[in-house]
Amino acid sequence: MKSFSTLPLSSACCALSALILSVSLDAAEFGASAPANTPGYPSRTADLDALPGFQNPPAGYGQVPFWWWTGDDLNEDRLLWQVRELHDKGISGVQVNYSHTDSPGWPSDAQEPAIFSDDWWKLYARVSEECGKLGMGIGLSTYTLDWDNGGENLFKKLFYDKPEFNAIELTSNQHTIKAGESMSVACGESVFAAWAYQQEAGVLQRGGTDLTKLIKNGQLIWTAPEGEDGWQVWTYGTRQHEGTFNPLLAKSGDKIVEGFYQEFENQNNGTSKGLNYFFNDELEVGLKKFAWNKDFHVEFFERKGYNLFDVLPAMWTEMGDVTPKVRIDYADVRMALMEERYFEPIYNWHTERGIIFGCDNHGRGLDPHAYGDYFRATRWYAAPGHDTPGGNADVIKGKVSSSIAKLYQRPRVWLEAYHSLGWGATPERLMFATRENYLYGCTLFNLHGLYYSTYGSHWEWAPPCYHFRMPYWEHMGTFLKYFDRLSYLMSQGDAVADVAIIYPVTPYEAETKGKEATQIAFHLGNKLMAAGINFDFIDHQSIARAKIKNGQLVVENANASYKALIFPNMEAVRWNNLEKAAALSEAGGLVLSVGTLPTATDHAGVNDPDLHDLLAKAIPAANRLVSASEALENIKTAFVHDARGLNGNVRTLHRKIGPRDVYLTMDAKPGDVVEFRAKGAVELWDPWTGKTSPLQVVKETATGTQVELPLEKYEAQVVVFDPGKKHSNPEQLRTELAEVKTLPDTDWQVAFLPTMNNQWGDFRLPVTEHNKMIGVEARRFQWARGQEQKTQLHSYGPQMLLHKAAVAMTPEQEVALSMATQPGQGDWSSYEFSWRYGLEDNPGHQGYHGTKGKISDNFLRVGAEGKRGNGVKLLEAEEGIAHYYLWTTVLAPEATTATLHLSQPAEYNAGYKTGNANQVISPAAIYINGEKITDPGKPVSLAAGANPILIRLDSHGEAHLVLRKQGAARHEQKVALAMSWYQDPGLLRFDPYAANGLSTETLSFTTAPGTIGITIPQAHSTTPVQAFHNGELMKDLGEGKYQVVSPAAKASVIDLKLTPPAGVHGGSALPEAIAVQTNDQGTMDLGDWSKAGILNNYSGGVKYQKTITLTEQEVMQITTLDLGKVIATAEVSINGKKVGVRVAPPWQFDLSDLLKAGENRIEVTVFNTLSNHYQTIHNLYRGDPTSGLLGPVRMMK
Repeated sequence: MKSFSTLPLSSACCALSALILSVSLDAAEFGASAPANTPGYPSRTADLDALPGFQNPPAGYGQVPFWWWTGDDLNEDRLLWQVRELHDKGISGVQVNYSHTDSPGWPSDAQEPAIFSDDWWKLYARVSEECGKLGMGIGLSTYTLDWDNGGENLFKKLFYDKPEFNAIELTSNQHTIKAGESMSVACGESVFAAWAYQQEAGVLQRGGTDLTKLIKNGQLIWTAPEGEDGWQVWTYGTRQHEGTFNPLLAKSGDKIVEGFYQEFENQNNGTSKGLNYFFNDELEVGLKKFAWNKDFHVEFFERKGYNLFDVLPAMWTEMGDVTPKVRIDYADVRMALMEERYFEPIYNWHTERGIIFGCDNHGRGLDPHAYGDYFRATRWYAAPGHDTPGGNADVIKGKVSSSIAKLYQRPRVWLEAYHSLGWGATPERLMFATRENYLYGCTLFNLHGLYYSTYGSHWEWAPPCYHFRMPYWEHMGTFLKYFDRLSYLMSQGDAVADVAIIYPVTPYEAETKGKEATQIAFHLGNKLMAAGINFDFIDHQSIARAKIKNGQLVVENANASYKALIFPNMEAVRWNNLEKAAALSEAGGLVLSVGTLPTATDHAGVNDPDLHDLLAKAIPAANRLVSASEALENIKTAFVHDARGLNGNVRTLHRKIGPRDVYLTMDAKPGDVVEFRAKGAVELWDPWTGKTSPLQVVKETATGTQVELPLEKYEAQVVVFDPGKKHSNPEQLRTELAEVKTLPDTDWQVAFLPTMNNQWGDFRLPVTEHNKMIGVEARRFQWARGQEQKTQLHSYGPQMLLHKAAVAMTPEQEVALSMATQPGQGDWSSYEFSWRYGLEDNPGHQGYHGTKGKISDNFLRVGAEGKRGNGVKLLEAEEGIAHYYLWTTVLAPEATTATLHLSQPAEYNAGYKTGNANQVISPAAIYINGEKITDPGKPVSLAAGANPILIRLDSHGEAHLVLRKQGAARHEQKVALAMSWYQDPGLLRFDPYAANGLSTETLSFTTAPGTIGITIPQAHSTTPVQAFHNGELMKDLGEGKYQVVSPAAKASVIDLKLTPPAGVHGGSALPEAIAVQTNDQGTMDLGDWSKAGILNNYSGGVKYQKTITLTEQEVMQITTLDLGKVIATAEVSINGKKVGVRVAPPWQFDLSDLLKAGENRIEVTVFNTLSNHYQTIHNLYRGDPTSGLLGPVRMMK
């Protein structure tokens, strides 16, 4: 057999590879086409008039939330109610998601009905039907459903448990043999090939001898020919990975379609009506480098023109100069098969039906090597996308996603927006981040998230829920319409960018410093954007199919052209990219390298004599730069840029939409001048209203137009040029606003507007007549018991006393303490918890991304708070503390025996092992009535009354210890969100104050302005509860209702006097929050209402009202009302007429023709966030509770 090493590898295959590359690129550009007039699919026609669509966006451009169908069992009426709420705000559709647990394998959360069950399909079809009627769409995300971590999920059931679908990994074994020697190699069933390769100077040589036919009965016997350095025998086998999926398998994508996606149409009366917005989130597929299929080597030969086995060891070890070429070629074939067999059929199924298929896949564009080639994998989505957690924008993620969409003509760019921002998320924060993300190319707005249930405020998944639970939901239509307009406009036509940075996948494929190339590419991208120079990332296939025209790199089918092409620190590149760069450079285009020059290609690997000459043509010596800063300076002066701020850098996104040039512009201050590379009539298009207005042109230059911009720096200014029209400057020049009158900060009349609709138990469980709508409440109280005073949350009270020690007490001291009626002198602090909710602010192990509808039984928690886990506060050892003592008494109504119930570490520490929970511990010592408990499993004798107990814990962690009356019936907990012992009739309560007997306690709170009454749903008191308002006894109306005798306009104090039974103290005397009734005659100063007593935990609306007197002169002058600062949204009415809604600054309203001489009534309705409500809920995502009309409120001219 002729050795392949005698053939020049580059010439052997280059012509064939070039032909195959050309064919595959032409096919890969497109995929299927969507039906005409598909909602949400843009137009790129040259005569498009985008203004009507901007003013009244057509269907398909609204927000699409993640709809988490977890947290509670599904109910048809509830689902349909939610769909209609969303429709009323113009939302285009929903995408159903399922969360996961944090147990091994991360299985999907299970709710009833089970996904894909008959009952589930009935619900899904009913919701889909409703969506179809409303012009909406419903899809499903594969998040957690298709993960191959080993956990139970839908794809495991449908595909991964079937061996024929499992991914295959290529494996190898090597054996060295000297010339003339014989050897026997055991070959298992998985071995399918064996080859021998000669060594020279310790390096394996290309080509080899096929020994496969010599394998008989599981043995390979071979005698090595003569050779100076001997031989290596390589056997090649495969390893099947159970519980995975093979995307290289022929028709693998079709299998996914048939078993998963097609079912939605089948179960939807055979139609796709009402279906839309399917999504891959963190897709798990493939085995990276060594992914294999039984026909891989055949496909490799057909595509690359040489035998893979001749050079296959290069995938594991060095085979000389050819090594990087082999690795690049292998990666290319692997990716091509994955595209053709897996990604493209799934894409086509969606696109043929006009269904937008989006993604937020691993790497999010920040790892070019994800899935082998992130660009190539992600181009098979109608909406390439990414997430931006926490209310932030991301240049690189945005530019990768939008560049893929641009170069492959995908209709939208998916923005998964702002998970984990927390319950204090305001539209203002969303506005700032989303404008910026749209500047980077995003066009499909997807808020994470929307919850089917928040289960009594105790279920969430990387919160918040931005939708109908938020107090400001009434105003969200204004916010959403803004982005409907922007989504429509910035989807049409084509984006314009002058600079292309090569997306550095090839260095990863060649295994030549891919991370270093990525760092430079992204660093340069950030610097360009900050300097106001837009750019795209470009993949090697787009460069290969591009043409050189007028000194630019033109990707015709993408309507893209670039004046500059940049190689970012790439040691390995595609040969055809260098050829195209040479042609661009010779045509007068700008080609730069930053950092390392290429040394390896897919032409012949390294040490290619042709490479030096090609590099000289492609990248002139002067353009071989060291740093991103040098590249930026070079680009700044190379050509006339698309937009240039004369007063400072501005960032823009330019789209050519029909005949118009549209610039989304940020960072320009009022009065700043920006020169745009466009001419014609220039207008400002307002996404808030859809209105247009002419802008002030300073002058027209040879290359563009200098325009004065009017809005604030933080606003997005949509500047639109119409080259077919002549510009006329506005008659009235922009002027700065000046103050005419400042309204008083004090004594605004207020009315409270509850928004927390609890009909489904979203905020509190169980649902009762008292809590169907949750408004102003008293939840925290000032507690006074004798000389002791402190703040208490309802349901919580002192149960024990805690002492921390560096050194343990002696056994004698411990015994003495366990007999004492009080612990005596020393550093003892009150230890409080609720028999229902456990320890305040510590729900215990929940799972990822927040609470999961569970209350931990471990109400004992000791140690120092260390780092925050995913949804839990983690404990660590406390410096200088080794022991924790808890003292209290156990109350027995009569002499009895009791059983001890202790936390058992072995039963609870599975979560701790994942690093997402605290360790569960057991008490190191327990004493009751002076007796040390040596066997916790035996009954304990208790005397009638108070029995002192001392508990010692010798480690940080969580625990519980409970005593129940022996023989008491087992308590089945039926109350949602409660510890196991809540309302347990067999529970023996703790009482650290038992020696003092019963006494009157006072619970006080500063109530809301205009309070006229309160309702106490339940109180534990041995005497009737008395309520006092500003010291005056309130009228007891019965059933827990109390009426104020002399209402006060301002905030006032209410005192509750009661005598709790033994074992109940402080807030535990009030199991539920107290509802507060108000009139609309209260008065409150402007400012943060979260600092005003019980309003700290009020989430809802407040209507501020003020009557002012204006002179005729003032009326003539005043044009604008400026509210100063608002959290979170505001609606203004003047003299009974609605003026408008603002959800972000500037908080200004046009008062034209609304004021009159004399008295004028101003109403400002403000809604806040749910942060205030969550201040009293176990939660790590509470956020900032600042709320209200903060002011100053001014009238401007």
